[in-house]
Amino acid sequence: MMEYGHGGDIYRNRNVELDFSVNVNPLGMPNFVWEAAQRSIAFCTGYPDSSCENLRGRLSELTGVPEDQMIFGNGAAELIFRLVQEVRPKKAVIPAPSFAEYETALRSCGTEIAFFYLKEAESFFLNISEFLDFLRAEQPEIIFLCTPANPTGAMIRQADLSKILDYCKKHGILLVLDECFVEFLDEERSCGCIREFLDWETGRPEHGGNLFLLRAFTKTYAMAGLRLGYGFCTSRQLLDRMETNWQPWSVSIPAQEAGYVALSEERIPFLKKMRETVAKERQYLSDGLTKAGFTVFHSDANFLLFKDFKTGQESWLYEYFLERGILIRSCRNYRLLDRRFYRICVRSHEENREFLEILKDYR
Repeated sequence: MMEYGHGGDIYRNRNVELDFSVNVNPLGMPNFVWEAAQRSIAFCTGYPDSSCENLRGRLSELTGVPEDQMIFGNGAAELIFRLVQEVRPKKAVIPAPSFAEYETALRSCGTEIAFFYLKEAESFFLNISEFLDFLRAEQPEIIFLCTPANPTGAMIRQADLSKILDYCKKHGILLVLDECFVEFLDEERSCGCIREFLDWETGRPEHGGNLFLLRAFTKTYAMAGLRLGYGFCTSRQLLDRMETNWQPWSVSIPAQEAGYVALSEERIPFLKKMRETVAKERQYLSDGLTKAGFTVFHSDANFLLFKDFKTGQESWLYEYFLERGILIRSCRNYRLLDRRFYRICVRSHEENREFLEILKDYR
């Protein structure tokens, strides 16, 4: 049986009452999304729309991205695997630590992976000059980046991201930019790289690189169990291959209906409240962890990476909380990190306060 290496494993931890290990919206699934998914059950005797036509149209209206430059899947993770299976790159670059499924997907195709190790002393922020030098030396066909990053929550500065985008465009590299947490940013930054995507052909040489923006409804609308991810790709040919060489019904009717309603006008006050809650409660948790003696790394997302004040041999925070019915994310299976590193999501104020109260007795 495959070992599960992510957060949210409440199925093998039946005593869990509070799950701080999975990075979803602390407000939970909004009622208008929940009701749409529930109503859609009445139509589940039929097959889902393999083209996700309604969802595709509404997303195009909101973003300006042409409908034929979109793809939908059973979560963002599925799209990572579909993309890699079609490209089958010989060499890839991934920062470390980062989301494990990039590496898993690439290894399934026999891709050589060069890891760019982020530095704890730099709070795991991407050092742009060193990263560009690394790209020149390694000459990858594909790069995976995440901003805000998982598990660190660190943003790539816009000026630095522009340099990476320009480098990939000019050197024929496919950049997969994971923006699954982008909507937790303030409204001004929550569009991510949509503008750069729409302007991609400007200055692109004949055999220039491509951009794949990876996103999901999972985190923002707390619908991890419904599984709905999507991507925008500057290469229509790549999207055609991804669509052709895959089974046609990977996105269920409830997922499509939930996603369609999630993009309605009702999302606006919901997202506003979400961003306010996350910013306030993230700071509350960060202050509490720092006061308790932990090293907390800066995050712009709805979660925090922190380091135990104990040594690696002595750290038992995961077990400590699990004994008390709380699940947190041990980060020891991330490259570069060890059992001293943990990640928690931002939850409601009452739940965050309970977490910090229990933390006081950790020795």
